[in-house]
Amino acid sequence: MLKSRLFEKDRLVQERWHRMNFHRKYSKRLKSLFLVRLYIKLKFEFRAKDIAINKAIATTVYEAKRLDTELFPATKEFFNIGLYFLLVERDIQALKADAFAHPNLSKRSIALRTLLLTIYEWDMGKVTGRRMHNIYQMTNLSDEQKNELVSALKDLKKARKSIESKFALVRHSTIAHREPDALAQYETIEHLDLMKLSKEISIFYIASNRLLKALVSSLLEMRTVPSMLHQIGSSKKSA
Repeated sequence: MLKSRLFEKDRLVQERWHRMNFHRKYSKRLKSLFLVRLYIKLKFEFRAKDIAINKAIATTVYEAKRLDTELFPATKEFFNIGLYFLLVERDIQALKADAFAHPNLSKRSIALRTLLLTIYEWDMGKVTGRRMHNIYQMTNLSDEQKNELVSALKDLKKARKSIESKFALVRHSTIAHREPDALAQYETIEHLDLMKLSKEISIFYIASNRLLKALVSSLLEMRTVPSMLHQIGSSKKSA
């Protein structure tokens, strides 16, 4: 009985040792293989959205340039808001696959830092604010659509602030390399972990997608005949 217990204990110790040895030898290779597969998968999945965003940008630019700004000043302003959003969204979309899963650690790190810095600097308040009040009045946007836009903008602002608060302390070392203590800069960059910000980034993406839908649905309402006629009347009164 005692021998069998000792044998069983010895077997468990050997199995544990073999697992540790396997992990030590192959964990890096397995992680690299996983990243390569994930990177290819993400590149493929993001391709459709990349194309959609670029088409949306091209359409927005085309429509904004041909729009009669005297008759439809609010729509012109709204196009500016939409284009501002899409340009930043395109940059973020272009960085996502590299930031999440690029097989090369250095490239993954710089992509993640650039992604976070882009979100950090993105402020929709630069193109909204008081402008939204004028847009609401001139287009006679429905209360339902107006409330959705306001709520979506607040969600995005809140999500961005959350990332900003966690990222503020390491911002100088991320891209601009303003930290004069090179060792401290190195440690900051090396310990920047995507997983620690995964929750905040996920919430940000949800808020961003919600705002995109709100912008699209608002624009569709603005392009209806009643809204366009209301805008023409408002622009003539203010002229």
